[in-house]
Amino acid sequence: MTKISMDTCIQAVKCYLTGNSSKNRVAKQFGIANFRFRILVAVYEKHGIQGLMASPKVTGDFRASLVEWKQSHNASITETCAHFAYPSYASITNWERIYFSEGKSALLALRQGVKRDQSRECTTTAETPGKRELIVADTERRLKKIGSLEKATKRQISEVIIALRAKYKLVDLIQALPISMSVFQYWQQRLSQPDPDEEIKARISLVFNAHNGNYGILRVTPEVRAMYVSEGRQAPNHKRIQRLMVEMDMHCQKYGKRTRKYDSSKGPSGKKAKNKLNRRFSADRPLQKLVCDVTELQAHNGDKVYLEVIKDLYSTRILEWELSTRPTLEFSTAPLERLVAHLPSTGYQITLHTDQGW
Repeated sequence: MTKISMDTCIQAVKCYLTGNSSKNRVAKQFGIANFRFRILVAVYEKHGIQGLMASPKVTGDFRASLVEWKQSHNASITETCAHFAYPSYASITNWERIYFSEGKSALLALRQGVKRDQSRECTTTAETPGKRELIVADTERRLKKIGSLEKATKRQISEVIIALRAKYKLVDLIQALPISMSVFQYWQQRLSQPDPDEEIKARISLVFNAHNGNYGILRVTPEVRAMYVSEGRQAPNHKRIQRLMVEMDMHCQKYGKRTRKYDSSKGPSGKKAKNKLNRRFSADRPLQKLVCDVTELQAHNGDKVYLEVIKDLYSTRILEWELSTRPTLEFSTAPLERLVAHLPSTGYQITLHTDQGW
């Protein structure tokens, strides 16, 4: 690969700052790697041309102070390079690895331009047999709700690493878990910042708990949006509320299929009636097609109530209805008997359609 001179790099930085092109386009034009060009621009904006021309003297104290500043400020590679006017990001990555694997003393003793003995890099693993299995076991215990480590997101893994840093070295955690150092540092910085969704999460919890968990996404969303509208503020998007409720594991379980004991669709185990309507729900004359169904409702005191209605598909008018606390045979036939008693003579067949349970 062709080495890019510093004069070319400075020319590229000036071209970007004075023009309208993006960083990626200018970097491609001058043949500079995108990540390196971003660092060059950051150093130039903070220190000027002298920051690129005169690099600081690299000593043991410089390496240690750089790595410690980066960790204490949760800074990225680009921010660290710009702060110290040191554009060699590969060296920073190597120093950070040495700092966490062998300590500050090894970083202070490192001589510039001398390659380290490769056999020494494996001493940590050799000294701690089985540490990876312990880290994975501790991680899976903390991710018990997710099910497995493979299903965990990078954010969830980063949260576990932050919690386990008091027990294990960071380098051991990174090596044992499916996450890179750069991705962990990104999430470490994100998690250290204030949560931008803290206010809306509090309002979602307020509405959800006010209704004893009986409200799901479709009912919580309009109430949360109404709070913001009443204050003259822009209401959050419904997709944002849905995403946050999923993250907070808030969903209505009151009317789940597993909690229902009553289901009229099961019907008898004997002969089944023929489906004459066959989903043809339109009618061109009154009383030609009637439909009937039973719905289970919950009263304010918690008791179950059953409602049966008979509707005309031609006019969508409710012809008869019945309300009861028990789904008995008398309850189901009462509205039908009243309807038959006052049905007029139509001259054509009248069909009453319901499910097999009724």
